[in-house]
Amino acid sequence: MAKIAVYTSKHWRSVINVHSYQIHINLNIKNRNHEKIQKTSAKKNTDLQSLQQDISTQRRHITNGYHIRYWYDNQHSYLQKIKRVCVTHQKISAMLKNELQDIEEILIERIYSDSNKTAQTDLKTRFGQIYQAWEEVLFSNMPECSLVRYFHYHLDIISTISTTLSNFPDSEKYLLPQNELLALIDHLRKYYSSYFNEDAIAPRTYHQRLVPQLTGDICAIQKTLQSSSLNAALIACLLKWFNIMSEDIGKVKFTFRSLCYFGCIICQLGSLDYDSDNVEKLLVSLLIRSNFNNLSFFVYYQDTIWNALGDFRGTQERLNYLVEQKAEIMSSPEVKNIAFDPSWPSIKSMIGNWLTEEILITEKSLCKGSEVPVPKIPVEMSVAHLSCLIRLLYEESVFATQNLQFIFKCFAGHYQSKRQAVISPGSLSKEFYSIDQHTAARVRDLLQRMVQRINRNFFPMTVAINATVLSYLSMR
Repeated sequence: MAKIAVYTSKHWRSVINVHSYQIHINLNIKNRNHEKIQKTSAKKNTDLQSLQQDISTQRRHITNGYHIRYWYDNQHSYLQKIKRVCVTHQKISAMLKNELQDIEEILIERIYSDSNKTAQTDLKTRFGQIYQAWEEVLFSNMPECSLVRYFHYHLDIISTISTTLSNFPDSEKYLLPQNELLALIDHLRKYYSSYFNEDAIAPRTYHQRLVPQLTGDICAIQKTLQSSSLNAALIACLLKWFNIMSEDIGKVKFTFRSLCYFGCIICQLGSLDYDSDNVEKLLVSLLIRSNFNNLSFFVYYQDTIWNALGDFRGTQERLNYLVEQKAEIMSSPEVKNIAFDPSWPSIKSMIGNWLTEEILITEKSLCKGSEVPVPKIPVEMSVAHLSCLIRLLYEESVFATQNLQFIFKCFAGHYQSKRQAVISPGSLSKEFYSIDQHTAARVRDLLQRMVQRINRNFFPMTVAINATVLSYLSMR
C-alpha cells in the first residue's frame, strides 16, 4: 500500500510539472505574439508619421510654389502698371510745356520788327500752333487739376509778355503781336472758360481795348446822372468808380473779373429808364442784384434808411419799417461769383446783417415800455462842420471818453443838421476822417466869432483898450 501511495504522489507531481511547463510555454508564446503585435503597431505608426511628413512636405512645396508664382504675377503686373504710368507721364510731360517760349524769345529778345518778315511769319506760325496744342491737351487723358494749372500758367505767360511789350520805349511797333496775344486771351476765355483764371491781373492792353468799347455808354451815363435828381452821395459813388476804371489806365491794375464786372454794370446802367419816377429805387435795386459791395454805396444805403426812420415818431413804426426793409433786401435776387470786390461780403449780406442789428436794438428799446421822446436839437451846421467841431473837442480832450463810436451815436441821437433831420453815426465817422480846408475854414470863422463875443461880453476893458490902440495907430 505504501508503494502504491508513493507512486501515486510521484505520478501526480510529474503530471503537475508537465502541466505547469505547458502553461509556461503558452505564456511565452503569447508574450512573443504580443511583442510582435506591438512591433507591428509601432512600425505602422512610424510609417504613418513618415507618410504624414511626406504629405506635409509636398503640401508645403506646393504652397511655396503657389506663393512664388503669385508673387511673380503680382510683381509683373506692378511693373506693367509702372511702365504704363511712366509712358503716360512722358506723354503728359511732352504736352505740359510752355507753348509760348518761342514767341517769348522772338518778342522779348527784340528779334521781331516791322521789316523782319521772316520773324513775322514765324511768329504767326507759332501762334497757330498754340491753338492746336491747347486743343490736344484738352482732349487728352490729363487730370483736371493739371489742366487748370496748365491753362492758368499760359494765361500768366501771355499777360507777362504783353506787359513787357507795353513797357518797351517803341511799344507801338508791337501792335500786331499784342493783338495776337489778346486773341489768345479771348480764345482761352471763350472756349476754355472752366480753366480761365478770372482773378489773374489783366494786361494793360486788355484794359485799353475795353475802355474805348464802353466810352460812349460811360459818357452818356455820366451826363444823365449829373443832370438827374438822384441822391448826391449815390451819384458821387458811381462817378468816382467810373473815373478810376476809365482814366489813368495802367496806374491801377485790375483783374479780369473786375473789368468784366465793370463792363456788365455799364451795360445794365445804359438800359435803365432814368425818366421813371422811382429811378433811384430802380438803380439801387440793380446795384444790389449785381452785388455792388462798394463801401460808399453801403454808407449811402444806411443814410437813406436813417433819414426815412426820422419820419416815424413811434418805436413800433420804426421797427415795422426796418423789418419791411430787411424782408425786401433778403428777397432780392443776387448774382453769384461776381462782385465789385470779391474779397468783401456781398452787399446783400452787409445790408442784411446791419438791418438785423438795428432791428434788435429797436426791439430792446420797445421792450423797455413807453418812452418819452426826446426832441433833437437842430443846429445851423452841416454834418461836415459838426464833425469838424467834434474832432476839435475830441483832440482837446473835452470829452471824458475816448470811445469815438459812443460820441458819434450821442451826437447823432440828439442833434439834427440844417439839411438832415436824422444824422447817422456812420456819416459823422466818415466826415470826421475826411475834413478838408473849406470845412476847417468855416469852423475856424465860427470859433473866431465866438472868441470875439466872449471878449465883448466878459472882457470889455480889453476890447476898449484894443479899440483905442487901433484908433491911435490909424491916426498916425
